[in-house]
Amino acid sequence: MQCMDVPALTPSVDFALLADALHASGGKLYVLGGGWDTLWVRSFPARHHSLAIGVRVRVPWTDADRPMQLTIDLVDEDGHPVFNTLHHEFRVSRPRGLPDGSDIGVVRAFTFNNVPFQTAGAFGFVLSIDGVERKRLRFQVRQRQDVKPNAE
Repeated sequence: MQCMDVPALTPSVDFALLADALHASGGKLYVLGGGWDTLWVRSFPARHHSLAIGVRVRVPWTDADRPMQLTIDLVDEDGHPVFNTLHHEFRVSRPRGLPDGSDIGVVRAFTFNNVPFQTAGAFGFVLSIDGVERKRLRFQVRQRQDVKPNAE
């Protein structure tokens, strides 16, 4: 039995990841310090200098050539927003030579600077397409417990 990838029925998020830095170019993500799930800070309140999200959106053939909106919200463990929603409008064209009915991949990278964290806890980036949540990137923010050597 051959396993075939089933075309998407609606725009979806194939994958998303957290990283220290990301760059999207030519349909690829270039990742620095990616795949983490815990941010360590010295004390609270804290500001994390830079963090990034890499996303691959799968767009069905039938949704090509129409405007879509990807929104990104950072929420705390109670669902309260940490900062204002990021709105990213995009439109995907059908590439020449792509077989009819094929899904189209769209790769994007987003960088957030000086992100505030008032307390330790669980957080999540909520990724929605056209108002429908498609992915949630969960992570923890924790205070580092530095161990100091004996000064004998």
